[in-house]
Amino acid sequence: MGKIRVLEGWLADRIAAGEVVERPASAVKELVENALDAGARTITVEVEEGGFRLIRVTDDGEGMDPEDAVLALRRFATSKLRTPGDLHRITTLGFRGEALPSIAAVSHLELVTSDGERGTRVRAEGGEIVQVEEVGSGRGTVVTVRHLFYNTPARRNFLRSTAREAALCVEAVERLALAYPEVAFRVIRDGEEVLWCPPSNPLDRAVHLLRIQPDQLLPIPELPREVRVQGFVGVPEVARRNRLGQYFYVNRRPVQSALLSRAAEQGAHTLIPTGQHLLCVVLVFLPPTAVDPNVHPRKLEVRFAHEDRVYRAVEAAVREAFRSRPLLRIPEGPPALAFRGTEAQQEPLVVREPAVSLSEPLAQPQLSSLRVLGQVARAYIVAASEEGLVLVDQHAAHERVLYERLCDRIRAQEALQTLAVPIPIELSAAEAQLVEDLSRALQEVGILLEPFGGNTYLLRALPAIAPKASAELVRACLRDLRDGHRVRSVEDAVDRVRITLACHSAVRAGDALTQAEMESLIADLLRCRDPYTCFHGRPTMVVLPPERLESWFLRR
Repeated sequence: MGKIRVLEGWLADRIAAGEVVERPASAVKELVENALDAGARTITVEVEEGGFRLIRVTDDGEGMDPEDAVLALRRFATSKLRTPGDLHRITTLGFRGEALPSIAAVSHLELVTSDGERGTRVRAEGGEIVQVEEVGSGRGTVVTVRHLFYNTPARRNFLRSTAREAALCVEAVERLALAYPEVAFRVIRDGEEVLWCPPSNPLDRAVHLLRIQPDQLLPIPELPREVRVQGFVGVPEVARRNRLGQYFYVNRRPVQSALLSRAAEQGAHTLIPTGQHLLCVVLVFLPPTAVDPNVHPRKLEVRFAHEDRVYRAVEAAVREAFRSRPLLRIPEGPPALAFRGTEAQQEPLVVREPAVSLSEPLAQPQLSSLRVLGQVARAYIVAASEEGLVLVDQHAAHERVLYERLCDRIRAQEALQTLAVPIPIELSAAEAQLVEDLSRALQEVGILLEPFGGNTYLLRALPAIAPKASAELVRACLRDLRDGHRVRSVEDAVDRVRITLACHSAVRAGDALTQAEMESLIADLLRCRDPYTCFHGRPTMVVLPPERLESWFLRR
């Protein structure tokens, strides 16, 4: 007798349920998606004991008639697909007909639904329908799930605490609510309302759910593109230490996509602090035929027909959002004034400011209205503008200027600074190997090194931005490249070389600048495409408005 046999139905259903219903939040997501597909305008989710004891999703969608109510609990029964070609034109969140039967297979499920004419109640236990009856009910659907995973106790042992699972259920609703601001969402956890989102516009919904201020979100401008991109990006001050603040959607379907995350962060490259991650809500809209959502059991991943087009569109959209308004930083809040000592002997006034954050958008200062006053601590340029007092970090500002010059030089294929007498450079074995590995990137930036035997190279050319040709400058660049992050592509290597070269060529804190040099640097900075941060994401300038100065001098 053979060893292979067909699994019994009850066992196959539980295995299938494990792929779709990983935890209570998975069930909540599937049920809310069904409600949205039904055209619901108000959705209420109730959760008890982390969703293990109870999950109830109530909606005012179109509901079902008695026949469809029974069929909805059969595997692969769906109203979304009629022909084989429909699978390549998915326009709904659900389409497989797996959610309800998968949830029912590992719970006690009750479905009460009405199409506005007849109401039906269907009860199932462990996937088996045990009762069907006609009931009085308003238009819409109520799905009640009790005792989730009661017949698969091993699965529950691998899940987290009820508090954490309840939080994940709320997060699942929030993620969908971000993409559907026109729908009202309510979440009740253990009898207490923990989330209420009335119908609103996209900005108000994002502000409410991301728990930030409206002026901390930059809208993504809608431009005529083959791939439409909408949403918001957070200003640099609200960048996170992880990617939990990144929300991506494809045709309003929540997805987890490394491609979209990379594209968004590349769009914010050099604009947010190094080591932090962009806060964003990015909605990508594509023709249904250009995306395949049928590549993951829980539909969390998608496959794009043209990944490069999607990547470029998201990268460009995020970059344009950051350029949609000046990102001038203003110290926030009134200063704390403190006198120390006795009345007879007081120490100088101390002004304490909290960390800076973005205030209301300001008009970008023009050179004609920006007057250089001087230099403080040989590190900061002080200037006056119509917006107030402007403090410029000379090193960060020069880094931005040189970085963009290098970018433009490569695009324009400008001539190099060829050395009349090549400079021999003795490198370590590791540095010599790095030169070989990154030779193309070094050449594109304008650093030409020619092998001269062993680990010795001749430096024949440098970019024009280099303050002077020296072996130490090249070694410093190689040292930073060796100690930096892993290079993923030639483009990444070129950018790393640009950043390193600009950093080591820029003026430093401690360098005294003449009036002419300061004015030239400010003029160059204001001509940059992204003048408000250096490539490390640090601010190049801070503005103190007149009203802030007045508060410091107790004039208001």
